[in-house]
Amino acid sequence: MNKSVITALVLAVLAVGWILTGQFGSDETNGENTAETDKPVTNVMKVRVADIAAIERTETVDVTGRTEASRKVELRAETEGQVTDIYKQRGERVADGEPIAKIRPDDRPAKLSEARATLRQRQIEYNASAKLTEKGFRSETEKAGAQARLDAARAAVQLMDIDIARTTFRAPFDGTIEAGHVEKGDYVKVGDVTAMVVDLDPILVVGNISERQISKIEEGMSGKVTLIDGATHTGTVRFVSSVAEPSTRTYRVELEVPNANLDIRDGLTADIQIPVSTTMAHFVTPSVLTLNDDGIVGVKTVAPDNKVTFRPVDIIADQPDGIWLGGLPEKIRLITVGQEFVIDGEEVTPIDGAARIAAGSPS
Repeated sequence: MNKSVITALVLAVLAVGWILTGQFGSDETNGENTAETDKPVTNVMKVRVADIAAIERTETVDVTGRTEASRKVELRAETEGQVTDIYKQRGERVADGEPIAKIRPDDRPAKLSEARATLRQRQIEYNASAKLTEKGFRSETEKAGAQARLDAARAAVQLMDIDIARTTFRAPFDGTIEAGHVEKGDYVKVGDVTAMVVDLDPILVVGNISERQISKIEEGMSGKVTLIDGATHTGTVRFVSSVAEPSTRTYRVELEVPNANLDIRDGLTADIQIPVSTTMAHFVTPSVLTLNDDGIVGVKTVAPDNKVTFRPVDIIADQPDGIWLGGLPEKIRLITVGQEFVIDGEEVTPIDGAARIAAGSPS
């Protein structure tokens, strides 16, 4: 056999061996890949959670109102005459019964003297008539006539005393003269306004409560008042109207606020807050809210077994920095990031980290 034939056979053997070696290697490799592909793949969703607890929340009825004097009276003339004296000017404090102005008495003192003289005369006449009646020289009818004339004379004296007293205008209560309507030399008639007296201690803060909230307000409740300048005061509800304003369907509520230094003026705008109840609630940001398949608003929490639980909520109130939720257990593990990508009952991997977007105490 020549060399060329031998060389050809060797090459053929090597080629067949190389082919067979490659086939076996390919099968082995494919087997390994198939085995790896058949292995089960686990992909548990990671969510960020925050452990939060319910905190005490005080529900308040808030309304914008205004301050009012607790009493405001227009002092009117009860007799006529010319004003001769002004004792108190506008803006001054007055005590109950203190003189404010006076009109000229004219002939009133003389008429009083005349009435008193007549009274003395009628008293003497009655005494004489009573003695004669006792002795039988006068009838009971004559005695009764003397008694009537005596009573009339006494009434005339009282009327003159009253008329003279009315010539001095006096403060009806402790207060401040808000306006003076007469000057020295003015002539006033019965019914003319002579001054306006206001009582600013205590002062009232008045608001109008909606018909949905009025049932929560009762007399004696405490309330907080914030004035337009930021000053805060505490007052007590002293009046709750039983009749609504026809135009607004709201009810008048009055808070009585101490004002010994008269710092609070009549007519100021004020924000009124009246606490009406206390409940336990969770404070969160709106971003944690989600909907279930039935369109119910709620939040998603993680149970101790790391499974997602959808919990319906009641939105109690909202604030600029968050919302108050009710209807939840006292302590929950709230999903704060990833709640939209997991479903109720799904197992998740919770990652702690109380994101500020989740919950906590309201600012």
